Amino acid sequence: LVLTGDHPGTAGAVARRVGLDDARALVGTDLPADEAGLGALLGAHEWVIARLAPEQKLRIAAALQARGDVVAMTGDGVNDAPALRRADIGVAMGATGTDVAREASDLVLLDDSFAHIVEAVEEGRAAFANVRRFLTYHLTDNVAELAPFALWALSGGTVPLLLSVLQVLALDIGTDLLPALALGAEPAEPDAMAERPRRSDAPILDRGVLARAFAFLGPLEAALSLAMLPAGAALLLGWGPGDPLPDADGDVAMLSTMVFAAIVLMQMANAFACRSTRRSLLATPLAGNPLVLLAVGVELALLLAFVYVPGLDDVLGQRPLGAVAWLPVLVTPVVLTLAEEVRKAVVRRRAARRREAPG
Repeated sequence: LVLTGDHPGTAGAVARRVGLDDARALVGTDLPADEAGLGALLGAHEWVIARLAPEQKLRIAAALQARGDVVAMTGDGVNDAPALRRADIGVAMGATGTDVAREASDLVLLDDSFAHIVEAVEEGRAAFANVRRFLTYHLTDNVAELAPFALWALSGGTVPLLLSVLQVLALDIGTDLLPALALGAEPAEPDAMAERPRRSDAPILDRGVLARAFAFLGPLEAALSLAMLPAGAALLLGWGPGDPLPDADGDVAMLSTMVFAAIVLMQMANAFACRSTRRSLLATPLAGNPLVLLAVGVELALLLAFVYVPGLDDVLGQRPLGAVAWLPVLVTPVVLTLAEEVRKAVVRRRAARRREAPG
């Protein structure tokens, strides 16, 4: 909609300049008197409405909201203030607008450039997506942390407890914190503005986030980390199927360290995977968010410190790992990354089919 108090010819020229070539022209006095009719009229076509009085602009904002639309209204004068206040997002001109219009608005364009509105929408979409990235990253880790406790409890203690409370704290505070914060600085994806606008009441924790964290990445990370128990016992202790599980403190501490290291390495891979819900890792430039690289580097340094620095490993109940112990641990982030790449490929293929489907 182009709404203005100017002459219809002027309004039509502006509309064509911004690409509204098919917009129909109307003057304020021709608007329907009833709100239902006004809402139906506005939703039927693109309009250029000229010679508009301030109270008519307010009526239009209310009618669009009654239809369930999210309304952004621009203005610069004192008379625009009621409509700016009524709109979901009031946008005032900062350079030429009045103080009253600026006070009534949610967004002020300091240089009066409408291009900044598009930039603000893109920034908002990026911020919303980054909160979801943060949650996906942390919820995945939480599933992997809970799995050893659940397995120990369900087995009645037959399976040794492979993570301690201090190790969980080290994971959450020591190794996971910086990558999670770095994901909050991820720039908007290239196709962010091509996506359909989300509903104003859309939850942050939607089905997509919950399914990715609790039904895919989380269980996969939990299964791969728990696999360090039989893998480590077989490689280091000569354990085989049917043999009793290791119960000596030193043996359990070694296997616990492998589980801990596997979770950290998979979270390092998960930090890169969470940079996008659809794009392949190969199509996501590393330089796009250098903070993730820095955070993952710090995470790796902390992992090595927790495993090899004397005193730290004792506090966490861990043991230094030899080269053989690292072999199955290093496989886990590779498997996680490949599985996530397959999932993303399926998502992209389904999205392409929806776009190509008729109607």
